[in-house]
Amino acid sequence: MPSVTIDAGVLAPPTEDGSAEDVRRYISTLLDWKKLLKASWVAVYMSARASDALSKDELYPLHKSLRNLFAANGIEEFAVNDVVTVAYALLQLTPSFEERFSISDVWTDGLLVDPDILGPSAGSALREDLARCLILIAILRRYCGDAIRDHFLILRDAPGPVVTVQAKIEEIDHNRDDPNGLPTPPEMFKGDVLICDDFRGFIQCLNESSILVSSTDISGLEMAIRIALYKSRLEQGDDPDWDNLRGLHIGRRFIDTVHDSFRNQGDSFPARVLRAIVETLDEKNMTATHALRTGSGGGNPQRKRAADGAGAMRRDIDRDHHLHYWLCSDGVVELASVSYPHNNFLIPE
Repeated sequence: MPSVTIDAGVLAPPTEDGSAEDVRRYISTLLDWKKLLKASWVAVYMSARASDALSKDELYPLHKSLRNLFAANGIEEFAVNDVVTVAYALLQLTPSFEERFSISDVWTDGLLVDPDILGPSAGSALREDLARCLILIAILRRYCGDAIRDHFLILRDAPGPVVTVQAKIEEIDHNRDDPNGLPTPPEMFKGDVLICDDFRGFIQCLNESSILVSSTDISGLEMAIRIALYKSRLEQGDDPDWDNLRGLHIGRRFIDTVHDSFRNQGDSFPARVLRAIVETLDEKNMTATHALRTGSGGGNPQRKRAADGAGAMRRDIDRDHHLHYWLCSDGVVELASVSYPHNNFLIPE
């Protein structure tokens, strides 16, 4: 499961000398993260010290400063309470990042971060907490990879997808069996952290093919499809709705046939399966699709499902593999199977 730690600085209101555009970006970005609060496909954490850092930098509670910012910048399309509700819900998330990964503090000397993302932090307490989280995540990624695979740090502004961290590690406070082999001073620890600053950027960083291959149930399979669909729509210049799968249903045998199809195939094959599904849902490249008929002749009628009259369809994945699905009368696409070899025309009902 992908996971994120949201830096407390994301919740800090923009400064009063900023523009209305800055305020609107802050609001829309924060509301975007609301999508993750009840999501079952991603784990969301915050630092255990996030509230304290905001308070020490006199940025918490948020109501008063946000009311002033809204009024000063003519913000009427958003409600202060809606923004505050999301911020407080994030701050109350349990477990915290530290509790989840059983690592709470680190003492360092000579911390270097490239690119430097500490400078833009809103205050000294937020900078300190961000620096601590950066080095903890970098240590976990370097020495405890299985525990924190596909973990992203969400920032107010991310200058790129990765930030590198190096420092002399004086001491770590943790309750883990690892990390082992950490360099001791004067040797420098070096690591990296995956970062992004908005929901789109987070989705674009995810590897849908890897998620598809590792999926063990329909929810994992659906997540891989949802990510692939979202990315495809972004590439086409759309403003995609994460929740819109345009009438997708996954048949009971589909996941088994998908995993069976991966055997003896190259690393690019899962991406081809996802592309076929995405093009089917968005009705793209329809020349690769035709009806599954009752016989081999081109004049034979389309095969229909007895239960509801849905039509059997077949889309090319490659020469030997095909996506079989049912097209229902209401437009719902029900994925049925990945068929192999080329002359396999069976479709599970």
